[in-house]
Amino acid sequence: MEKSKQDRRNYIRLGAIFPIEFQLIDDKKKPKSPLLQGFTRNIGKGGMCVEVKSEKGNIPFEIIPKQTRLKLVINIPSSALATNSYVTVRWSQKVSEYIFDTHIFGVEYDEIEADNQRMIERHVLWLHRKPKIILLFSLVLLFFAIFLTYISVR
Repeated sequence: MEKSKQDRRNYIRLGAIFPIEFQLIDDKKKPKSPLLQGFTRNIGKGGMCVEVKSEKGNIPFEIIPKQTRLKLVINIPSSALATNSYVTVRWSQKVSEYIFDTHIFGVEYDEIEADNQRMIERHVLWLHRKPKIILLFSLVLLFFAIFLTYISVR
């Protein structure tokens, strides 16, 4: 029985959108393509899903799972510095549209500094905790307003 992509992952992925830049590299990490831009769709400890839109047929290289190696520059909104990493494409999907092609591919980190990986994880967790914190803060303010109203009426 074939496992789904979710079941094959070693780590959970959380939805997060970061701007990224990437380029094809050779075995010695030398660039083999121009720098391209895209966005993350989700991100986890072991890798991420990347989405790239390009003019029809205008991506300068073929994305081949388990063979394509990329240098990623991840621009985390909470950080002043970009995070560099080297990844291998694990799966790829192309969706053709009228004028644009959308390439979606999953990558696994080959090399990323531990501090940078922790920074990514912290930012993604903050994005998922933020709505709960705002809700809690709103409830505390509402309770405080009700309490002050009750006190002033007495």
